[in-house]
Amino acid sequence: MLNVMNKPINVRKLFIKITLIIFGVFCYSFGLKWFVYSANILPAGFTGLSLLMQKLIFNATGTMLPITVYNIAWNIVPAAFSYKFVGKKFTIISFIILFLFNFIADAVPTIDLTHDPFVASIFGGILCGFGASLWFKCGVSGGGSDFVAMTLSAKYHISAFGYIMAFNIVLIIIQGILFGWDFAFYSIIYQYVSTQAINIFYRHYEARTIFIITTKPEEVAKAMIEKSGHSSTKFDGIGSYSKNAKSMLYTVVTQPEVRQITLIIKKCDPAAFINVIKSNEIQGNFNYLSVEKDDIDLNY
Repeated sequence: MLNVMNKPINVRKLFIKITLIIFGVFCYSFGLKWFVYSANILPAGFTGLSLLMQKLIFNATGTMLPITVYNIAWNIVPAAFSYKFVGKKFTIISFIILFLFNFIADAVPTIDLTHDPFVASIFGGILCGFGASLWFKCGVSGGGSDFVAMTLSAKYHISAFGYIMAFNIVLIIIQGILFGWDFAFYSIIYQYVSTQAINIFYRHYEARTIFIITTKPEEVAKAMIEKSGHSSTKFDGIGSYSKNAKSMLYTVVTQPEVRQITLIIKKCDPAAFINVIKSNEIQGNFNYLSVEKDDIDLNY
C-alpha cells in the first residue's frame, strides 16, 4: 500500500484499473477501426455526432477538421454537468481517456475483417460496448454521451442508456436522409448491440435484495453498517426443521457490493443462509454506490 496525501492507495487495484482502462480503449478503438469505420457505420454517441458534423462541414466548405476538434467541442457542456454531479476525478480522467482514445484510434490501422455490414455492426457493437463497460467499471468513461449517462445515473439513479439509444437513432436518421439509407439501418443495429453490451457488462446501479438467515443478527447487522454503510431490518422466527430460534435480516445493496456484503456476512456467521434477488425498483432512503468508488473485486 502506498500513501499519498494521507490516503492509502492499493497498488495492485490501481494497476488492474489502469490495465482495464487501457484494454477498454483498445477494444473500443479496434471495434471502430476494424468494423464500424470500414463498414461506413455511424458510431454511437458524440463520436458519431462529431463524425456526422465533420462530413457536413466538409461537404459545405471543403474543410476537413480533425474529429478530435468536434469531440472536444461537444464534450464541454456535458463535462461541466459531470464535474458537478458525478465527480472531479471521474470527469478529468474521462477527458484523458477521450484524448487517449482519439490518439489510438488514429494510430490503429483500418483492417477489413469482413465485407458484410451486418457482421460488422454486430461485432463492432460488442467490442465498443464491452470496451466502454470496462471504463465504467473503473469509475470513469470515454466522455461524450457517457457524461450524460453517468450524470443522470448519479443524480437520479436511473439508466440513461435508453435515452442515448434514442439520440443515436436520431443521428442515424439524419445520416440516412443526407447520405443515403444503405448503411443507416446497419448503424441502428450497431447502436442497439453496443447499448445492450454496456447494459450486460456494466451493472453499477442495479440493486440487489439480500435475505440473510442467521443466529448472529446483531453481529452481522453491525458489520454491514460499519463496512458498507447499509442498514438492515430484522425479523425473528423459528426454523421449521431445527425448531431453533433464528433471525432474518433484510437489506438492499448495489450489484457491485453483493460479494463484499456476502464476505462480511460469512465472516460473522459462516453458517448463515443468504438469498440474493434482483430489485427492479427502489423507493425511499437508499445509499447508492458512488461512481468514483472502486467497482472492482479482486477476488471475483
